[in-house]
Amino acid sequence: MERWVKKAQNGDRDAFLRLMQANELAMYRVAKSILHNEVDVEDAVQEAICRAFYKMDTIRQPKFFKTWMTRVVINCCYDLLRQQKGLVPLELLPEEGREDDRELSLDVRQTLEALGENDRLILTLYYLNDLPVKQIAQLLSITEGAAKMRLSHGRKKFKEIFQAREQEAGI
Repeated sequence: MERWVKKAQNGDRDAFLRLMQANELAMYRVAKSILHNEVDVEDAVQEAICRAFYKMDTIRQPKFFKTWMTRVVINCCYDLLRQQKGLVPLELLPEEGREDDRELSLDVRQTLEALGENDRLILTLYYLNDLPVKQIAQLLSITEGAAKMRLSHGRKKFKEIFQAREQEAGI
């Protein structure tokens, strides 16, 4: 991946495209953990890709591309939320999930959606995007200790909600 990053920084569009394709699911998952509307998720990911294209030269260490790209997606999501602040969202029918998102069981997906934004984001970064705690801490501008605490809290809340749902379902 580092080779593709260096090529993309030198203007190789095919290398940039490969990077985006390799990270498409990770970008989607991060955006989905912050935004709930599928259209907003797609808009945020698209904006992140555009920003990344024009800002590739700002990556100092190509080995941290995934971390850098995740931060770009997070920033785009929060920018979109700020733009929408004060707007009244239309109630739409639930949208079909993305094909790539089907690998998560419905129970896990529903439990993640029931979590607060901070818990959902940190669990998504750690478990679904396979980022280490150190990189998550850097992404969220918090200490490693704080990231570990949030991860622990997120796990606890996830377990509580998941078990409560199982009890309701009589499992």
